[in-house]
Amino acid sequence: MSDNNEKTTVAAQGATDYGYVSSGNTAGNVRLIKNYALFLFPKGDSTFVAPTGVAWTPPVSKKPIGYSTEDGAVLHPEPGDSTDYKAHNGDIVLSDTDPGYWTLQLAAMEGRKDVVSAYFDVDVETDGGISIKGAGLKKEWILVLVALDQQDRPFLLYGTNAKVSDRDDVSLKSSEIMNFSMTFKMLKGANGEQFHAWGLVTDSSK
Repeated sequence: MSDNNEKTTVAAQGATDYGYVSSGNTAGNVRLIKNYALFLFPKGDSTFVAPTGVAWTPPVSKKPIGYSTEDGAVLHPEPGDSTDYKAHNGDIVLSDTDPGYWTLQLAAMEGRKDVVSAYFDVDVETDGGISIKGAGLKKEWILVLVALDQQDRPFLLYGTNAKVSDRDDVSLKSSEIMNFSMTFKMLKGANGEQFHAWGLVTDSSK
């Protein structure tokens, strides 16, 4: 009896096409960001036009931050704290989780005006100088990162409202290139979004 059951099971398996196990892998959907340009706009910049898709170009006079380190840019999720509410017997009857936030980490190597302004949280003076009165962080920024993958497919990330939340030291020595390593914390925009992105999906099938 057991032999008949095994034969029936094998026959049923043989009648099923399992080609989808390997055919679902598509090398064209794998991505490597080979280059990107990050633009920083001071909050309220009148020249800024918000992206509505990957077909976005910066204002003529606007330049990106330029070179960054080989680590590139890193988009990082920071989950919110969870709070559990318990009943008299210890059962968890409600679990509440804060929405959390996202960060964009990067290390700019060029001392461009926007980079220096964001890192030191100051306005750059007309002669290129800066006046430092503290190490606080108050300035808010709009971020637009435009990237191209190995097939020159575009990806665009638009941070509606961001603020520098963390900075690494600036190294002043001959064995290291000076860079301004910063982490931008995404804040909620007017519509509640922290950022919007286009071009991440490479396969439109359902």
